[in-house]
Amino acid sequence: MNTPAAMISARYDGVLGSFHLDVAFETPMRGITALFGPSGCGKTMILRCVAGLNRLPGRLSVGDDVWQDDATGKSLEPHERAVGYVFQEASLFAHLSVLGNLRYGYRRALRKGAVEEIRFDEIVGLLGIGHLLKRATGQLSGGERQRVAIGRALLAQPRLLLMDEPLSALDRMTKEEILPYFEALHASLSIPVLYVSHDISEIGKPRHFRDRATG
Repeated sequence: MNTPAAMISARYDGVLGSFHLDVAFETPMRGITALFGPSGCGKTMILRCVAGLNRLPGRLSVGDDVWQDDATGKSLEPHERAVGYVFQEASLFAHLSVLGNLRYGYRRALRKGAVEEIRFDEIVGLLGIGHLLKRATGQLSGGERQRVAIGRALLAQPRLLLMDEPLSALDRMTKEEILPYFEALHASLSIPVLYVSHDISEIGKPRHFRDRATG
């Protein structure tokens, strides 16, 4: 049975531009929770609110830490929230090698005093990117770029990983190629993941997705 301290609890009710988001959910602090629905229904907005990139009225707690609570006036800034964010496009640093990209968040997290729970060699091995470390990012395929982006986000030592349609820019064959790496990460790491998709075939195949949805 999950205790309140072992849950992620989110509640948002507000307007951004012309869009009204009204959502509430709880999910365990482990495993992958899919936020599924058609384009434009607010999935990405939820991730951005969790990350602190957008601000809507509500409350957010991650485990026993409160990141936002309008009743008390508390709201952590984005840099104060221990999240890793993987976008639709890999958005790697073009001036850095694969190794430089991976070490970017890793070094920053350790300098800020984060506990090294997610180890460099472990992530490189799980994602199968050891042979890519010396390459420039412009020499990578789409699937390789996204695996490096996932590794960079994880090595920032987040408490929560946010993935915003990370496979949407990939063709079907590349998607099939990368999904086993998600299985490996799920089996080896305990970090919770909020995973946004509008593709039911994408979230229906991996065994680890929890049945959560937002419309």
